Amino acid sequence: MNLKSLFLLGLASTTCAHFILEFPTSIGFDDDNLALAPCGGIDHNNRAGVEETNWPKKGGPISLVTTHAHAIWEFRAAVVPFTNRWVNLSANITQTAGLGSLCLPNIPGPKNPLWYGRKGIIQVIQHGGHGGSLYQCAFVKFKAFVPAITVDPVTCFNDTGFALQWGNPAEEHEHEH
Repeated sequence: MNLKSLFLLGLASTTCAHFILEFPTSIGFDDDNLALAPCGGIDHNNRAGVEETNWPKKGGPISLVTTHAHAIWEFRAAVVPFTNRWVNLSANITQTAGLGSLCLPNIPGPKNPLWYGRKGIIQVIQHGGHGGSLYQCAFVKFKAFVPAITVDPVTCFNDTGFALQWGNPAEEHEHEH
């Protein structure tokens, strides 16, 4: 049985919704602290030993595994050293059905040209039906003049049954937090 199957089995019976960020590489996962902003209880200032992903202006995929069938997904970024100033990378995505692997193939890079060539953080937030938010982050280096990251269908795919819509008309979040 693979890690994803064990994760889904273990969390499916719990009352909390959880997710694992698979790409870009998560800076860490602490199941007990996923509700702690900005990065689920993981130190977002310590880049030692954690893989950094080049994130082009044209964007790339965000791949994750979720145990919650209903959520609003938010994708934000911050540039180092201003890791308390988050900017939305896309409209929120509302998930109305589905469990398991979810791949969003083209989340763009930030629009600010001053960010390119700099280290940053991509933050993924799951606003769940359980009333709370869960957080995970990835270290990135923003790149302006490279092609979008190609989606690998072996590692980035949607399990059967996902229903998604761009935006959340009832509660769209601000562009900068």
